[in-house]
Amino acid sequence: MRYTFFTKYSSIKKEELYTKYTKLLNEYGKGLFTKDDDNPEYVFSFGGDGTMLSAIHEYMFKDDKIKFVGIKMGNLGFFTDYEVDEFKYLIESIINNNYKENKYHVLKYILKNDKKDEIGFAINEITLINPIHTQIIDVYIDNNKFETFRGTGLLICPPTGSTAYNKSLGGTILDPKVEAFQLTEIAALNNTIYKSINSSLVLNKNSVLTLITNDSNNIYVSVDGKEHQFNNIKQIQITLSDDFVNIISKKDTIFWKRVEKAFIK
Repeated sequence: MRYTFFTKYSSIKKEELYTKYTKLLNEYGKGLFTKDDDNPEYVFSFGGDGTMLSAIHEYMFKDDKIKFVGIKMGNLGFFTDYEVDEFKYLIESIINNNYKENKYHVLKYILKNDKKDEIGFAINEITLINPIHTQIIDVYIDNNKFETFRGTGLLICPPTGSTAYNKSLGGTILDPKVEAFQLTEIAALNNTIYKSINSSLVLNKNSVLTLITNDSNNIYVSVDGKEHQFNNIKQIQITLSDDFVNIISKKDTIFWKRVEKAFIK
């Protein structure tokens, strides 16, 4: 089994971590694991959800069969199912195929300007935002105009991102098994002159969401928390992709129990 390690720690701490867990993997792995940074079957992510997102963007499209393993080093995360002191149990679970493989659909987006298109993917969310200038964005669903949004911005997420920034905006939490995606407003203008739906929208898996901006010089696109450099954006088209990311967890992990632990208990 080919593997690689991934973390966002500094170079010194990263080297210490990799040395420690390479030794443990050699000890518990029964000689079945081979390090392969270029073509891994398993990507072990050490950190939180942000680290896992970076690992997915780094490796996801090298091979659609890659399995991502989140090892929690800090606070609660939705992608990190294993504690650091469970590493032996984790390796034994992989050897014995005693884990659950979760296939989560991602978003596909196409950014357009006057000269070119750029295609990309998001696991948690895409945001169109500017905290200084009011955004004016025409919203089309399946080529039919739905509304002209005015406000700080818009967020679009698949179910995996529904518990993140989306939730803090009042968006809906979606079961990751639901094949849908969501549009949520960020600080919409609602008064006697300007109106918006003032609610998150859950779109079916076949929907095509098109957002057309009237001020391409004053809008910023963020993909999974990182600003995306694409100049003079005129339009962004978003769909639920047929591509998915494989994240493994314990067999007894229940999504709604994790939601309860994160937000209620």
